[in-house]
Amino acid sequence: MIYGFSLLFGVLSLVLGIPAARQLLRMREIDRNPASTHGQVASTKSAMGWLWAAGFGNQDRPLVTYTSPKGTEMVYEIVTSNMLPVKNYLTDQAIEIIYDKDFPGRAYAAPEKKAARQDLFGGLVALAFSIFLWIFGQATGMPF
Repeated sequence: MIYGFSLLFGVLSLVLGIPAARQLLRMREIDRNPASTHGQVASTKSAMGWLWAAGFGNQDRPLVTYTSPKGTEMVYEIVTSNMLPVKNYLTDQAIEIIYDKDFPGRAYAAPEKKAARQDLFGGLVALAFSIFLWIFGQATGMPF
């Protein structure tokens, strides 16, 4: 039984950690040549529809509009890093957008960096707990 829980926490660590790590790596690339602007939430519902995405957790993907340095209006869809509940964004809410100066289409919402860090930390905690349960099971001689 304890090995089953260990396996579940191991899977949870992967589900939380891998998407968060990918987001943080993408944000790190953008932060090499960053610029900042403020965008506005244009829509708070997903373009994909709730039926298709409901099985994967988050179905709300807010759209943020911002202006590039050349004056072009850009649209950025906020995609969170995990399948846990999304932070609520309100229509017409102002959000800081960090983008690459050379490629203004490569951007992220500033609040998502903190969320990705929290998700990565949660994944690491779940992994540590999974390893602890497995070692505890082995040390006490529990059968598989």
